[in-house]
Amino acid sequence: YLIPSLDRSHAGFYRCIVRNRVGALLQRRTEVQVAFMGSFEEGERVQSVSQGDGALIPAPRIRSFPQPQVTWFRDGRKIPPSSRM
Repeated sequence: YLIPSLDRSHAGFYRCIVRNRVGALLQRRTEVQVAFMGSFEEGERVQSVSQGDGALIPAPRIRSFPQPQVTWFRDGRKIPPSSRM
C-alpha cells in the first residue's frame, strides 16, 4: 500500500489481510503518525501588570505532532530556562 502524498487525514492504524482458498492471514496493526506543525492560534497580546506583581505569560497554543519545543525570547535575546518556567 503506497500513500503518495501523506497528510494528517492518513494518520491511524492500518493492517493487511491476505486470503486465498487455504485460509487468511492477518497482519499486526501498523500505526501511522503524521508529523506536522500548525500556526499560532492567537495573535499579538498586550498584558499590563502592576510593579511588584507577578506576570504569567502562557505559551501560545500550537497544534503539532510531535509536541513542540518552546523557547522564549525577550528583546531578541533567548531567555535561559529556569525552574520558574
